[in-house]
Amino acid sequence: MLTKTDLMRYMECPVYLWLAKHRPELIPEDTPETERIFAMGREVDDLARDLFPGGIEVKGYNREGWQNTQKIIQGPASILYQPTVVAGDLSCRADILTKSKGGKGWDLNEVKMATSVKREYPYDVAFQRICFENAGIHIARTNLVHINNQYIRQGDIEPKKLFTTEDITDAAYKKTPQTKESIEKALVVVERRETPDAELLGSCPLPRSCEYIQYYCEGIPEIYSIISALPPKHLLTLLERKILDPKKIPTDILKSVGYKPEEEFTQIDPAGIKKELAQLKYPLYFLDYETYGLAIPPFDGTRPYQNIPFQYSLLTQEKKNAPIRETEFLARTYENSVPALLAQLKQEVGPKGSIVVWHASFEMGCNNEMARMEPSYVDFLQAVNDRIFDLMLIFKRNRELYTKSEFQKSASLKKILPVLCPELSYESLAIQEGLEASASWPVLTSDKIPESEKAKLAKDMLEYCKRDTYAMVCILERVEKDIL
Repeated sequence: MLTKTDLMRYMECPVYLWLAKHRPELIPEDTPETERIFAMGREVDDLARDLFPGGIEVKGYNREGWQNTQKIIQGPASILYQPTVVAGDLSCRADILTKSKGGKGWDLNEVKMATSVKREYPYDVAFQRICFENAGIHIARTNLVHINNQYIRQGDIEPKKLFTTEDITDAAYKKTPQTKESIEKALVVVERRETPDAELLGSCPLPRSCEYIQYYCEGIPEIYSIISALPPKHLLTLLERKILDPKKIPTDILKSVGYKPEEEFTQIDPAGIKKELAQLKYPLYFLDYETYGLAIPPFDGTRPYQNIPFQYSLLTQEKKNAPIRETEFLARTYENSVPALLAQLKQEVGPKGSIVVWHASFEMGCNNEMARMEPSYVDFLQAVNDRIFDLMLIFKRNRELYTKSEFQKSASLKKILPVLCPELSYESLAIQEGLEASASWPVLTSDKIPESEKAKLAKDMLEYCKRDTYAMVCILERVEKDIL
Protein backbone atom coordinates (compact mmCIF):
# COMPACT_ATOMS: atom_id res chain seq x y z
CA MET A 1 0.00 0.00 0.00
CA LEU A 2 1.31 3.44 -0.97
CA THR A 3 0.73 6.35 1.42
CA LYS A 4 1.16 10.08 0.93
CA THR A 5 4.41 9.90 2.91
CA ASP A 6 5.62 7.17 0.57
CA LEU A 7 4.89 9.26 -2.51
CA MET A 8 6.68 12.31 -1.11
CA ARG A 9 9.68 10.11 -0.30
CA TYR A 10 9.64 8.85 -3.87
CA MET A 11 9.52 12.35 -5.28
CA GLU A 12 12.45 13.38 -3.11
CA CYS A 13 14.41 10.32 -4.22
CA PRO A 14 13.26 6.81 -5.23
CA VAL A 15 16.17 5.41 -3.22
CA TYR A 16 14.66 7.03 -0.12
CA LEU A 17 11.33 5.25 -0.66
CA TRP A 18 13.06 1.92 -1.25
CA LEU A 19 15.16 2.24 1.90
CA ALA A 20 12.16 3.23 4.01
CA LYS A 21 10.23 0.18 2.80
CA HIS A 22 12.96 -2.46 2.71
CA ARG A 23 16.05 -1.35 4.62
CA PRO A 24 14.93 1.29 7.16
CA GLU A 25 17.84 0.39 9.43
CA LEU A 26 20.18 2.07 6.93
CA ILE A 27 18.50 5.45 7.50
CA PRO A 28 19.92 7.23 10.58
CA GLU A 29 17.67 7.30 13.63
CA ASP A 30 15.80 10.47 14.48
CA THR A 31 17.79 13.01 16.45
CA PRO A 32 16.37 15.03 19.37
CA GLU A 33 15.97 17.92 16.94
CA THR A 34 13.99 15.73 14.51
CA GLU A 35 11.75 14.55 17.34
CA ARG A 36 11.24 18.18 18.37
CA ILE A 37 10.17 19.04 14.82
CA PHE A 38 7.68 16.16 14.78
CA ALA A 39 6.25 17.30 18.12
CA MET A 40 6.03 20.85 16.74
CA GLY A 41 4.14 19.54 13.71
CA ARG A 42 1.57 17.83 15.93
CA GLU A 43 1.12 21.04 17.90
CA VAL A 44 0.62 23.04 14.69
CA ASP A 45 -1.95 20.52 13.45
CA ASP A 46 -3.90 20.72 16.71
CA LEU A 47 -3.86 24.52 16.73
CA ALA A 48 -5.04 24.69 13.11
CA ARG A 49 -8.22 22.90 14.15
CA ASP A 50 -9.26 26.10 15.92
CA LEU A 51 -9.83 27.51 12.42
CA PHE A 52 -12.40 24.76 11.88
CA PRO A 53 -14.06 24.28 15.28
CA GLY A 54 -16.55 21.56 16.11
CA GLY A 55 -15.07 18.81 13.99
CA ILE A 56 -14.98 15.08 14.70
CA GLU A 57 -11.63 13.30 14.95
CA VAL A 58 -11.46 10.06 13.01
CA LYS A 59 -9.60 7.33 14.85
CA GLY A 60 -7.36 4.71 13.27
CA TYR A 61 -5.05 4.38 10.29
CA ASN A 62 -5.39 2.77 6.85
CA ARG A 63 -8.32 0.32 6.67
CA GLU A 64 -9.49 0.91 10.23
CA GLY A 65 -9.40 4.66 9.66
CA TRP A 66 -11.24 4.27 6.35
CA GLN A 67 -14.04 2.29 7.99
CA ASN A 68 -14.43 4.94 10.67
CA THR A 69 -14.33 7.75 8.09
CA GLN A 70 -17.12 6.10 6.09
CA LYS A 71 -19.33 5.87 9.17
CA ILE A 72 -18.81 9.51 10.12
CA ILE A 73 -19.04 10.97 6.63
CA GLN A 74 -22.44 9.38 6.09
CA GLY A 75 -23.80 11.23 9.13
CA PRO A 76 -24.46 14.92 9.76
CA ALA A 77 -20.81 15.85 10.42
CA SER A 78 -19.49 18.75 8.34
CA ILE A 79 -15.90 18.84 9.66
CA LEU A 80 -13.60 15.84 10.04
CA TYR A 81 -10.14 15.80 11.57
CA GLN A 82 -7.68 13.16 10.29
CA PRO A 83 -10.08 11.36 7.89
CA THR A 84 -8.57 8.34 6.12
CA VAL A 85 -9.39 6.72 2.79
CA VAL A 86 -8.17 3.51 1.18
CA ALA A 87 -8.53 3.13 -2.58
CA GLY A 88 -6.89 0.07 -4.10
CA ASP A 89 -3.14 0.29 -3.48
CA LEU A 90 -3.40 3.81 -2.11
CA SER A 91 -4.01 5.05 1.43
CA CYS A 92 -4.28 8.64 2.56
CA ARG A 93 -4.92 10.46 5.82
CA ALA A 94 -5.90 14.10 5.41
CA ASP A 95 -5.62 16.85 8.00
CA ILE A 96 -9.04 18.52 7.89
CA LEU A 97 -12.04 17.83 5.65
CA THR A 98 -14.86 20.37 5.56
CA LYS A 99 -18.20 20.27 3.79
CA SER A 100 -18.02 22.54 0.76
CA LYS A 101 -20.34 25.48 0.28
CA GLY A 102 -23.62 24.25 -1.15
CA GLY A 103 -22.92 20.77 0.20
CA LYS A 104 -21.66 19.40 -3.10
CA GLY A 105 -18.52 17.62 -2.04
CA TRP A 106 -15.81 18.35 0.49
CA ASP A 107 -12.95 20.80 0.80
CA LEU A 108 -9.58 19.36 1.70
CA ASN A 109 -7.44 21.48 4.04
CA GLU A 110 -3.78 20.50 4.32
CA VAL A 111 -1.87 21.97 7.28
CA LYS A 112 1.84 22.70 6.93
CA MET A 113 4.45 24.20 9.26
CA ALA A 114 6.06 26.08 6.37
CA THR A 115 5.61 29.80 5.82
CA SER A 116 4.80 29.56 2.09
CA VAL A 117 3.60 27.13 -0.57
CA LYS A 118 6.56 24.94 -1.37
CA ARG A 119 7.14 23.30 -4.75
CA GLU A 120 6.14 19.83 -3.58
CA TYR A 121 2.87 20.80 -1.86
CA PRO A 122 0.62 20.72 -4.94
CA TYR A 123 1.76 17.12 -5.54
CA ASP A 124 1.03 16.29 -1.90
CA VAL A 125 -2.51 17.67 -2.16
CA ALA A 126 -3.04 16.15 -5.61
CA PHE A 127 -2.26 12.71 -4.17
CA GLN A 128 -4.84 13.22 -1.44
CA ARG A 129 -7.43 14.34 -3.95
CA ILE A 130 -6.76 11.29 -6.12
CA CYS A 131 -7.17 8.98 -3.11
CA PHE A 132 -10.42 10.55 -1.91
CA GLU A 133 -12.03 10.67 -5.33
CA ASN A 134 -10.95 7.09 -6.14
CA ALA A 135 -12.72 6.15 -2.89
CA GLY A 136 -15.89 7.91 -4.05
CA ILE A 137 -15.56 11.16 -2.07
CA HIS A 138 -15.74 14.25 -4.26
CA ILE A 139 -13.23 16.98 -3.42
CA ALA A 140 -14.39 20.46 -4.41
CA ARG A 141 -11.52 22.70 -3.26
CA THR A 142 -8.05 22.08 -1.90
CA ASN A 143 -6.55 24.58 0.53
CA LEU A 144 -3.14 24.91 2.13
CA VAL A 145 -3.09 26.21 5.69
CA HIS A 146 0.40 27.43 6.56
CA ILE A 147 2.24 29.67 9.01
CA ASN A 148 2.20 33.45 8.64
CA ASN A 149 5.76 34.45 9.51
CA GLN A 150 4.76 38.10 9.97
CA TYR A 151 2.60 37.28 12.96
CA ILE A 152 3.99 38.63 16.25
CA ARG A 153 2.70 37.05 19.41
CA GLN A 154 1.16 39.24 22.07
CA GLY A 155 -0.62 37.23 24.74
CA ASP A 156 -2.41 34.02 23.78
CA ILE A 157 -1.82 32.61 20.29
CA GLU A 158 -4.41 33.85 17.78
CA PRO A 159 -4.85 31.06 15.20
CA LYS A 160 -6.57 33.31 12.67
CA LYS A 161 -3.48 35.54 12.64
CA LEU A 162 -0.90 32.77 12.99
CA PHE A 163 -2.17 30.87 9.94
CA THR A 164 -2.68 31.85 6.32
CA THR A 165 -4.98 29.84 4.05
CA GLU A 166 -4.30 29.64 0.31
CA ASP A 167 -6.52 28.00 -2.27
CA ILE A 168 -4.23 25.76 -4.34
CA THR A 169 -6.99 23.90 -6.19
CA ASP A 170 -5.74 24.93 -9.62
CA ALA A 171 -2.09 24.18 -8.79
CA ALA A 172 -2.99 20.73 -7.48
CA TYR A 173 -5.19 20.04 -10.49
CA LYS A 174 -2.35 20.91 -12.88
CA LYS A 175 -0.04 18.48 -11.05
CA THR A 176 -2.56 15.63 -11.06
CA PRO A 177 -1.36 13.90 -14.28
CA GLN A 178 2.26 13.99 -13.10
CA THR A 179 1.19 12.80 -9.65
CA LYS A 180 -0.63 9.82 -11.15
CA GLU A 181 2.48 8.96 -13.14
CA SER A 182 4.62 9.23 -10.02
CA ILE A 183 2.22 6.96 -8.13
CA GLU A 184 2.66 4.21 -10.73
CA LYS A 185 6.45 4.55 -10.63
CA ALA A 186 6.51 4.60 -6.84
CA LEU A 187 4.49 1.38 -6.71
CA VAL A 188 7.11 -0.24 -8.95
CA VAL A 189 9.90 0.92 -6.61
CA VAL A 190 8.08 -0.55 -3.62
CA GLU A 191 7.97 -3.93 -5.39
CA ARG A 192 11.68 -3.98 -6.23
CA ARG A 193 13.59 -6.57 -4.24
CA GLU A 194 17.03 -7.00 -5.82
CA THR A 195 20.11 -5.48 -4.21
CA PRO A 196 22.27 -3.86 -5.22
CA ASP A 197 20.14 -2.26 -7.93
CA ALA A 198 21.83 -0.08 -10.56
CA GLU A 199 18.54 1.08 -12.05
CA LEU A 200 17.30 2.27 -8.68
CA LEU A 201 20.52 4.18 -7.97
CA GLY A 202 20.36 5.70 -11.44
CA SER A 203 16.93 7.12 -10.65
CA CYS A 204 18.32 9.38 -7.91
CA PRO A 205 17.63 12.92 -9.20
CA LEU A 206 20.37 14.68 -7.22
CA PRO A 207 23.31 12.30 -6.74
CA ARG A 208 25.66 15.17 -5.93
CA SER A 209 23.83 16.03 -2.71
CA CYS A 210 21.39 13.20 -1.95
CA GLU A 211 22.02 11.61 1.44
CA TYR A 212 19.93 8.51 0.69
CA ILE A 213 22.11 7.31 -2.15
CA GLN A 214 24.98 7.52 0.32
CA TYR A 215 23.12 5.43 2.92
CA TYR A 216 22.34 2.85 0.23
CA CYS A 217 25.90 2.54 -1.05
CA GLU A 218 27.50 2.49 2.39
CA GLY A 219 24.96 0.01 3.74
CA ILE A 220 25.16 -2.51 0.91
CA PRO A 221 28.78 -3.75 0.53
CA GLU A 222 27.93 -5.61 -2.67
CA ILE A 223 27.57 -2.27 -4.43
CA TYR A 224 30.82 -2.80 -6.33
CA SER A 225 29.33 -5.76 -8.22
CA ILE A 226 27.11 -3.40 -10.27
CA ILE A 227 29.56 -0.56 -10.83
CA SER A 228 29.69 -1.07 -14.60
CA ALA A 229 25.89 -0.77 -14.81
CA LEU A 230 25.65 2.58 -13.03
CA PRO A 231 25.00 5.71 -15.11
CA PRO A 232 28.40 7.38 -15.68
CA LYS A 233 27.26 10.65 -14.07
CA HIS A 234 26.16 8.86 -10.91
CA LEU A 235 29.33 6.79 -10.70
CA LEU A 236 31.56 9.82 -11.14
CA THR A 237 29.60 11.77 -8.52
CA LEU A 238 29.79 8.92 -6.00
CA LEU A 239 33.54 8.76 -6.53
CA GLU A 240 33.97 12.51 -6.13
CA ARG A 241 31.90 12.43 -2.95
CA LYS A 242 34.18 9.65 -1.67
CA ILE A 243 31.18 7.37 -1.18
CA LEU A 244 32.83 4.76 -3.42
CA ASP A 245 36.45 3.64 -3.13
CA PRO A 246 38.24 4.02 -6.49
CA LYS A 247 40.71 1.30 -5.43
CA LYS A 248 37.88 -1.23 -5.69
CA ILE A 249 36.93 -0.20 -9.23
CA PRO A 250 38.72 -1.34 -12.43
CA THR A 251 40.93 1.30 -14.01
CA ASP A 252 39.16 1.13 -17.37
CA ILE A 253 35.83 2.01 -15.73
CA LEU A 254 37.40 4.92 -13.87
CA LYS A 255 38.82 6.24 -17.13
CA SER A 256 35.54 5.79 -18.97
CA VAL A 257 33.70 8.14 -16.57
CA GLY A 258 36.54 10.66 -16.49
CA TYR A 259 37.49 10.13 -12.86
CA LYS A 260 40.72 11.71 -11.71
CA PRO A 261 41.79 11.61 -8.06
CA GLU A 262 41.59 15.09 -6.61
CA GLU A 263 45.05 16.49 -6.13
CA GLU A 264 45.79 18.09 -2.81
CA PHE A 265 46.27 21.82 -3.09
CA THR A 266 46.54 24.95 -0.99
CA GLN A 267 45.86 28.36 -2.48
CA ILE A 268 46.61 31.42 -0.37
CA ASP A 269 46.47 35.06 -1.46
CA PRO A 270 48.52 36.91 1.22
CA ALA A 271 47.86 40.37 -0.22
CA GLY A 272 44.13 39.78 -0.46
CA ILE A 273 43.91 38.35 3.05
CA LYS A 274 45.97 41.20 4.51
CA LYS A 275 43.55 43.64 2.92
CA GLU A 276 40.65 41.83 4.61
CA LEU A 277 42.36 41.62 7.98
CA ALA A 278 43.24 45.32 7.85
CA GLN A 279 39.60 45.95 8.72
CA LEU A 280 40.10 44.42 12.18
CA LYS A 281 40.30 46.87 15.05
CA TYR A 282 41.29 45.91 18.59
CA PRO A 283 39.92 44.94 20.97
CA LEU A 284 38.55 41.90 19.15
CA TYR A 285 35.31 40.32 20.34
CA PHE A 286 34.68 36.77 19.11
CA LEU A 287 30.92 36.23 19.36
CA ASP A 288 28.66 33.24 18.78
CA TYR A 289 24.93 32.85 19.53
CA GLU A 290 22.91 29.70 20.07
CA THR A 291 19.24 30.18 19.24
CA TYR A 292 15.84 28.62 19.64
CA GLY A 293 12.84 28.95 17.34
CA LEU A 294 9.43 27.37 16.84
CA ALA A 295 6.65 27.50 14.27
CA ILE A 296 4.37 28.70 17.06
CA PRO A 297 6.16 31.67 18.65
CA PRO A 298 6.86 30.78 22.29
CA PHE A 299 7.06 34.26 23.86
CA ASP A 300 5.45 37.66 23.50
CA GLY A 301 7.17 39.75 20.87
CA THR A 302 8.47 36.75 18.90
CA ARG A 303 7.60 35.61 15.38
CA PRO A 304 7.29 32.11 13.91
CA TYR A 305 10.71 30.55 13.37
CA GLN A 306 12.49 33.57 14.79
CA ASN A 307 16.02 32.75 15.93
CA ILE A 308 15.82 33.70 19.62
CA PRO A 309 19.28 33.79 21.24
CA PHE A 310 19.28 32.00 24.59
CA GLN A 311 23.05 31.62 24.86
CA TYR A 312 26.26 33.23 23.73
CA SER A 313 30.00 32.83 24.06
CA LEU A 314 32.17 35.96 23.96
CA LEU A 315 35.96 35.95 23.87
CA THR A 316 37.74 39.29 24.16
CA GLN A 317 41.31 40.05 23.13
CA GLU A 318 42.37 43.59 24.02
CA LYS A 319 45.40 43.68 21.73
CA LYS A 320 47.42 41.40 19.49
CA ASN A 321 48.87 38.40 21.34
CA ALA A 322 47.11 39.44 24.54
CA PRO A 323 45.43 36.74 26.66
CA ILE A 324 41.82 35.86 25.93
CA ARG A 325 39.08 36.83 28.37
CA GLU A 326 36.04 34.52 28.45
CA THR A 327 32.45 35.51 29.20
CA GLU A 328 29.25 33.61 28.52
CA PHE A 329 25.50 33.67 28.93
CA LEU A 330 23.00 30.82 29.19
CA ALA A 331 19.34 31.36 30.10
CA ARG A 332 18.28 28.83 32.74
CA THR A 333 14.51 29.40 32.62
CA TYR A 334 12.08 28.93 29.72
CA GLU A 335 11.10 32.53 29.12
CA ASN A 336 12.04 35.33 26.79
CA SER A 337 15.82 35.35 27.17
CA VAL A 338 16.46 38.48 25.09
CA PRO A 339 16.26 41.21 27.79
CA ALA A 340 18.70 39.47 30.14
CA LEU A 341 21.02 38.49 27.31
CA LEU A 342 21.21 42.03 25.94
CA ALA A 343 21.73 43.57 29.38
CA GLN A 344 24.78 41.37 29.92
CA LEU A 345 26.11 41.65 26.36
CA LYS A 346 26.00 45.44 26.47
CA GLN A 347 28.12 45.44 29.61
CA GLU A 348 30.71 43.14 28.07
CA VAL A 349 31.08 44.62 24.58
CA GLY A 350 32.86 47.96 24.62
CA PRO A 351 32.16 50.85 22.21
CA LYS A 352 35.18 50.13 20.01
CA GLY A 353 36.74 47.12 18.34
CA SER A 354 35.74 44.51 15.77
CA ILE A 355 33.20 41.80 16.52
CA VAL A 356 34.33 38.61 14.82
CA VAL A 357 31.70 36.07 13.80
CA TRP A 358 31.33 33.18 11.39
CA HIS A 359 28.53 33.67 8.83
CA ALA A 360 27.60 37.24 9.67
CA SER A 361 24.06 37.18 8.26
CA PHE A 362 23.00 34.91 11.11
CA GLU A 363 24.27 37.05 13.98
CA MET A 364 23.16 40.25 12.27
CA GLY A 365 19.70 38.80 11.71
CA CYS A 366 19.47 37.89 15.39
CA ASN A 367 20.54 41.40 16.35
CA ASN A 368 17.93 42.98 14.08
CA GLU A 369 15.17 40.86 15.59
CA MET A 370 16.32 41.63 19.14
CA ALA A 371 16.35 45.34 18.29
CA ARG A 372 12.73 45.05 17.15
CA MET A 373 11.82 43.33 20.43
CA GLU A 374 13.80 45.66 22.68
CA PRO A 375 13.80 49.19 21.17
CA SER A 376 15.99 50.57 23.95
CA TYR A 377 18.88 48.50 22.53
CA VAL A 378 18.47 49.61 18.90
CA ASP A 379 21.53 51.89 18.89
CA PHE A 380 23.71 49.32 20.64
CA LEU A 381 22.74 46.47 18.31
CA GLN A 382 23.13 48.63 15.21
CA ALA A 383 26.63 49.56 16.38
CA VAL A 384 27.39 45.86 16.90
CA ASN A 385 26.26 45.06 13.37
CA ASP A 386 28.32 47.92 11.97
CA ARG A 387 31.43 46.48 13.62
CA ILE A 388 30.96 42.83 12.60
CA PHE A 389 33.78 41.11 10.74
CA ASP A 390 32.82 37.86 9.00
CA LEU A 391 35.81 35.53 9.24
CA MET A 392 34.08 32.99 7.02
CA LEU A 393 34.44 35.23 3.95
CA ILE A 394 38.17 34.55 3.82
CA PHE A 395 37.37 30.93 3.04
CA LYS A 396 34.62 31.39 0.46
CA ARG A 397 35.82 29.39 -2.52
CA ASN A 398 34.80 31.95 -5.14
CA ARG A 399 36.92 34.65 -3.45
CA GLU A 400 40.12 32.56 -3.82
CA LEU A 401 41.76 34.00 -0.73
CA TYR A 402 42.38 30.85 1.30
CA THR A 403 41.34 27.49 -0.13
CA LYS A 404 42.50 23.94 0.46
CA SER A 405 41.38 20.69 -1.08
CA GLU A 406 40.62 19.35 2.41
CA PHE A 407 37.87 21.96 2.82
CA GLN A 408 35.83 19.97 0.26
CA LYS A 409 34.67 23.18 -1.45
CA SER A 410 32.98 24.34 1.76
CA ALA A 411 33.39 27.39 4.00
CA SER A 412 31.61 25.73 6.92
CA LEU A 413 33.31 26.07 10.29
CA LYS A 414 32.90 22.31 10.73
CA LYS A 415 34.98 21.77 7.55
CA ILE A 416 37.62 24.45 8.10
CA LEU A 417 38.39 23.81 11.77
CA PRO A 418 39.55 20.15 11.57
CA VAL A 419 42.01 21.11 8.82
CA LEU A 420 43.52 24.26 10.33
CA CYS A 421 43.09 23.55 14.04
CA PRO A 422 42.62 19.78 14.50
CA GLU A 423 43.27 20.10 18.24
CA LEU A 424 39.86 21.80 18.57
CA SER A 425 37.78 18.93 17.22
CA TYR A 426 34.07 18.84 18.01
CA GLU A 427 34.22 15.06 18.33
CA SER A 428 35.30 15.27 21.97
CA LEU A 429 32.19 17.26 22.92
CA ALA A 430 28.92 15.84 24.23
CA ILE A 431 27.06 18.35 22.00
CA GLN A 432 28.49 18.65 18.49
CA GLU A 433 25.89 20.55 16.44
CA GLY A 434 23.96 23.80 16.79
CA LEU A 435 20.62 22.03 16.25
CA GLU A 436 21.44 19.71 19.13
CA ALA A 437 22.22 22.71 21.34
CA SER A 438 18.91 24.31 20.36
CA ALA A 439 16.99 21.12 21.18
CA SER A 440 18.78 20.98 24.55
CA TRP A 441 17.53 24.34 25.81
CA PRO A 442 13.89 23.35 26.53
CA VAL A 443 15.24 20.25 28.28
CA LEU A 444 17.59 22.36 30.40
CA THR A 445 14.79 24.74 31.39
CA SER A 446 12.17 22.08 32.12
CA ASP A 447 11.35 20.50 35.46
CA LYS A 448 11.50 16.99 34.03
CA ILE A 449 15.14 16.22 34.77
CA PRO A 450 17.02 16.36 38.09
CA GLU A 451 19.33 19.24 38.93
CA SER A 452 22.42 17.05 38.56
CA GLU A 453 21.50 16.30 34.94
CA LYS A 454 20.73 19.97 34.33
CA ALA A 455 24.17 20.92 35.61
CA LYS A 456 25.86 18.49 33.24
CA LEU A 457 23.69 19.57 30.30
CA ALA A 458 24.44 23.25 30.98
CA LYS A 459 28.16 22.48 31.09
CA ASP A 460 27.93 20.61 27.77
CA MET A 461 26.01 23.48 26.15
CA LEU A 462 28.50 26.07 27.34
CA GLU A 463 31.44 23.97 26.14
CA TYR A 464 29.91 23.64 22.66
CA CYS A 465 29.25 27.35 22.25
CA LYS A 466 32.72 28.18 23.56
CA ARG A 467 34.26 25.80 21.04
CA ASP A 468 32.79 27.88 18.21
CA THR A 469 34.41 31.09 19.48
CA TYR A 470 37.76 29.49 20.28
CA ALA A 471 37.64 27.97 16.80
CA MET A 472 37.53 31.48 15.33
CA VAL A 473 40.44 32.60 17.51
CA CYS A 474 42.55 29.63 16.42
CA ILE A 475 41.65 29.96 12.74
CA LEU A 476 42.47 33.68 12.72
CA GLU A 477 45.86 32.98 14.32
CA ARG A 478 46.56 30.25 11.76
CA VAL A 479 45.63 32.53 8.85
CA GLU A 480 47.86 35.31 10.16
CA LYS A 481 50.75 32.88 10.49
CA ASP A 482 50.23 31.49 6.96
CA ILE A 483 50.40 34.91 5.29
CA LEU A 484 53.66 36.00 6.93
